[in-house]
Amino acid sequence: MNEEVIYSRLGRAVFRLCGQAVYDYAGKPRGVMVGQTLYDCRGQHRGFILERVVRDRTGRVVGFMEDAAVQGLTLPPAEVPPVPYKNLPAPDPPASAVEVGCPPRIPQWSIMRLENLLVP
Repeated sequence: MNEEVIYSRLGRAVFRLCGQAVYDYAGKPRGVMVGQTLYDCRGQHRGFILERVVRDRTGRVVGFMEDAAVQGLTLPPAEVPPVPYKNLPAPDPPASAVEVGCPPRIPQWSIMRLENLLVP
């Protein structure tokens, strides 16, 4: 399974994208991707992952993956991620989940922390 680390605005490894499921490092599922649209496990639309950048619902940056770039924004160096625990079963996409269009991509950090994007 392909796994991508998602880093915060401080370069801290917070989540892992494993296929279409998003996990924290304790192995707990935190969300699911539908196309480029990100939903939490309760079925709430939380943001987008576009061009390796995690954005909130307004299009502001909340996190990033390796090799991401945002014109006009400096991304911090990424730390070495911790070793993850074994993943629990992946969540199913919510029945009402649809891919949503991202608003204009704003080259600035969101006031939302990545850690708070996908509530358990």
